[in-house]
Amino acid sequence: MSYLIDPNLEKIKKFVEFASDRDVSNRELILEMMREIPEPDSVRDLRHGPFQSEEEAVSAMIEAGKAISEMNFVTAVFGNLSVRLNDVIYITATGAKLTDLAGSIVKCRLDGETLNGLTPSSEMPAHLKILNGTSSAVVLHAHPFFTVAYSMIKGLNNTVFGVPVVGGDIGGGETGLVHTVPPVLKDFNITVVHGHGVFAVDSFDFNSPLTSVFKLEKLCRNKFVAEYLS
Repeated sequence: MSYLIDPNLEKIKKFVEFASDRDVSNRELILEMMREIPEPDSVRDLRHGPFQSEEEAVSAMIEAGKAISEMNFVTAVFGNLSVRLNDVIYITATGAKLTDLAGSIVKCRLDGETLNGLTPSSEMPAHLKILNGTSSAVVLHAHPFFTVAYSMIKGLNNTVFGVPVVGGDIGGGETGLVHTVPPVLKDFNITVVHGHGVFAVDSFDFNSPLTSVFKLEKLCRNKFVAEYLS
């Protein structure tokens, strides 16, 4: 199976290359590109959990999807969300636009069998393993620009401001992030996948994951400016 590639990745690679070679002739280009990347200045308050019904879980996912889209933590159809409610998991459908998730949320059993005819995100294996194997009730996966850039600058088996950087490919194959992300989230509430994005979790709702992503992205953006553009 082939997977779509985040269109931001090519831009991110330019920032990583600039950090590596320090070519001052590219400084203005990087500054111009930075001005095109909106910087959120605050975290919005989302629906509070724990969720008691399907309606609450789905509404929380729709709200969180819109929030991370408007905060520029995902682009187009990239990123995904999930909620576990008792013996049911709700996860965004493959190709779903997080700006408006109404009608794009898959209802599944704990083993991944779908119950409403929609096709779940390609990263469902990781979501299932997280929700079945940790105390987490919600999973937020986003692609914050500078966090992804710093994961590539720092490299695998390192940390970004104390957050572990792991490897892994999309999906549930032998090299899938299903094998690397869930173990970390037993001890941390957020982890970074090298060159890909972040997974953040919580036992109640999306407020803590969104705040964690926001804070980490802000730290990475400020660090990039201080280290490479000052």
